[in-house]
Amino acid sequence: MNQIQKVSSYLLITFNVLLVALPLCDIIQWFFIDTGTIKNLLAQGIVGKSVQTPEGYVNLSTVQWTPFSKTLGFSADILGLLPFVLILFGLKSIFRNYQKGEIFSTANARHYKYLGWIFFFDALLIRSLSNTLMVLAVTLSNPPGHRYINIQFGTPNMKSLFYGIIVIVISKVMLEASKLHDDQRFTI
Repeated sequence: MNQIQKVSSYLLITFNVLLVALPLCDIIQWFFIDTGTIKNLLAQGIVGKSVQTPEGYVNLSTVQWTPFSKTLGFSADILGLLPFVLILFGLKSIFRNYQKGEIFSTANARHYKYLGWIFFFDALLIRSLSNTLMVLAVTLSNPPGHRYINIQFGTPNMKSLFYGIIVIVISKVMLEASKLHDDQRFTI
């Protein structure tokens, strides 16, 4: 049990660092996307990503950014990051309970169910919306007829959908395990 509590403490620290670092990196990237340093990092693929449009992949360093397209791109990136941040909060709650020694509890089962639904909504809605906004942001500076709104649903969505269903099933198992644990604890 001490090993679980010790690992939980380390993971809580990691989750807290990620909760600060990931949004901060996103903000810095989008705030300085026009500057030479970030453009060089983007061009080399060290920071950022390429966006797949119907005309091919577009590197963020090659886009002519306007204030509106930057805001749209930043919004798309933050929207895409939102499920991961929510998952980190859910994991923090689970590992905080593990740190207290509460492994099989109804609270943990609820947290697992919450994680499953986040995966599920990420697959069905958030990922597609984020990609749509990003494609629009990078093609907004293109001439008329070469701007796109592209709604995608593919293999990455199916993986998240599958993960969501699996985690929801695990939450049901955890709920039953917590009931058995409570029955066993209160039996004389």
